[in-house]
Amino acid sequence: MDAMRIFRKDYVIGLDIGSSSVKLVQFARREDGLNLVGAGLKEIEEASDDGFNEKEKISALRSLLSEVDVKRSEAIVSINCPMTSIQKLRVPYMPKGELQEGLRLEAKNYFPFPIDNAILEFEILGDIVEKGIRKYEVIAVASPRATIEAYIALLNKVGIKPASLIPSSYALRKIGGHLLSLAGGEDKTLSFLDIGRRYTELLVFKGKDLAFSRKLPVSGGDFTKAMTAVLVSDRGKTELSFSEAEEIKREIGIPRREGESRIIHDKISTTQVLSMLRTPFENLTNEIERCFDYYREKNIGGEIASLVLFGGGASLAGLPESLTERLGIEAKLGDALEGLKVEPVLRIERAKVSHRLEFAIGAALAGAKGINLLPSEIKEEAKRTFKRATLNGIVTAVILIAILLHVGIKIELANLRKKIDVTRMELLGLQPQLRLAETQMLMNKVLADEPYWEDVFKEIGNIIPEDIHLTELSVKNKIITMKGVISSKEKEVLLSNFILDLEKGIFHGVKLVRSEDKDIGKQSITEFEIKCWVD
Repeated sequence: MDAMRIFRKDYVIGLDIGSSSVKLVQFARREDGLNLVGAGLKEIEEASDDGFNEKEKISALRSLLSEVDVKRSEAIVSINCPMTSIQKLRVPYMPKGELQEGLRLEAKNYFPFPIDNAILEFEILGDIVEKGIRKYEVIAVASPRATIEAYIALLNKVGIKPASLIPSSYALRKIGGHLLSLAGGEDKTLSFLDIGRRYTELLVFKGKDLAFSRKLPVSGGDFTKAMTAVLVSDRGKTELSFSEAEEIKREIGIPRREGESRIIHDKISTTQVLSMLRTPFENLTNEIERCFDYYREKNIGGEIASLVLFGGGASLAGLPESLTERLGIEAKLGDALEGLKVEPVLRIERAKVSHRLEFAIGAALAGAKGINLLPSEIKEEAKRTFKRATLNGIVTAVILIAILLHVGIKIELANLRKKIDVTRMELLGLQPQLRLAETQMLMNKVLADEPYWEDVFKEIGNIIPEDIHLTELSVKNKIITMKGVISSKEKEVLLSNFILDLEKGIFHGVKLVRSEDKDIGKQSITEFEIKCWVD
C-alpha cells in the first residue's frame, strides 16, 4: 500500500469564507467516491470597509466546525477576494521549471495589481500550436500575499491548517465543469454568474474549457444599498433597514410589471421596490451583455446557451426571470448539489442554500491538487511533515509486522511440531503394513512384469551365426543392446539375416544402431550395435 493512501484523511472539508456568510461542506471518502455528509451556512453581519470582519467569521467558523472531526479532515478553502484573479493564458513553450518565473515577468500584463507582493500559481492545461509556434495553455492565478496571510491567520485561530487555498473562481470552475458533465455539455457554451455581497464574477465555459472570466463591478450589496436609500412619496419619507431590505429582496425581489401595485410591510409599494432596484439591475445586465459581446466577438459569433446563477445575491426573487427577459437566454438558479452523492441522514434546505454552497463544494471537489495559493514555505513545511509522518509510519509498520511475524512463526512452529509428532506416531503404526506392501510390489514386478530372461538368452544363442561374435550384452527397461563383430567376408548378408532371425522370434523393433568396418592387421572385420525390445 502506498504512503499517500495510508495517510490520506477520511474527510474533505470545503470552506467558503465570504463577506456576509460562512459556508462549510464535509465529504466522506468512500469506495464509490466522495459522499456529502455535512453542510452548513452561517450568516454574519456586514463587514467593515476592509471586508474581513474577523470576529464574526471566527464565531461562524467555530459554530460550523463544532461537529466536524478536524484532525481526520483535509481542509480546502476558497479565497473570496475581489483582488484575487484567474486568467487563461497562452505562453511560449519553455522548460516547466522556468515557467513560474516567465509567468511572473508577464503577469503585469494580465493582473490588475502589483505582482511583487502577490502569490502566483498556475496549472498547465496542455500544449497548443499557434501560428506554427508551440505554446502552453495555462490557468494562472494571482492573489495579494496580505490576503493569503489574513486567511491563514484566521484559520489558525480556529485550529485549521489548510491543505490548499484556492481562488473562488477556481472553485466555481470546478462546479461548472461538474455541472457541464452532468448536462452532457461538451458542445455547449454555458455561463455561470456568482453574485456576492461585494462583487460578482462571470465565467463562460465552452464545453468543459474555461473560455472567459471577469469580475463585474455590480454586486448583491448594490441591490441592498439601493433599497435602503431614503424614498420620498405621498406617504412621506420611507427608509428601510438593512434587515428589512434583505427580507424584501428574498420575498418580493424584482416585482413583475404586470398587475397592480401593493404595499409591503405597510412601508413601501411594489412599484417603489421596482424603481429602487432598476438601477443596479440595469448596471448588472449592461455588464453581462458587454462581457457576452466581447466573448462573441472573440469567438466569432459563439452563442451562449444559458446563464446559471449562484451566490447570495442570486436569492433576489424574480432575478432569473428578469435576466431571461432582458438577455434573451435562459437564466436559472444553480444547484451546486446536483449530481453529488448525499448521505440520506443529511438534512438540508436544498432550495434555499444549494445555490450558495458553490464555492465550498467547488473547493472540496478541487482537492489539494492543482492550484494552491499557500505560500511556498508552508507547502515545504507540509511536505517535510508528511515525509516525517510517512517515515515514522513505515518504521512503526515494519516493527509491527516484524513482531506479528515473529509471534506468528512461533505459533506456526509449535503447531508444526505437534503435527510432526502425530505423524511420527501414525507412521510407526503403519510400518508393518508398509513392509508387507513393499514385498508384495516386488513380487508382482518380478513375476508379472519382467520377461523370462533364461528364454531370452536361449533364443539369442540359438539364432546367432558362427561368424558373429557378441562382445557386449546389456539390458535396461526391457531393451537389449547387443554389440559384436563379424569376421566373415559376407558380413552384410550375415548381419541382415541375423536381424531378420531376431525379428521372427520373441523380439520386436529390432534396430541396427551402428555398423562400422575396421582393419586389424591383414584381417577386415565389421563392428555393429543392435537394439531390440522383448515381447
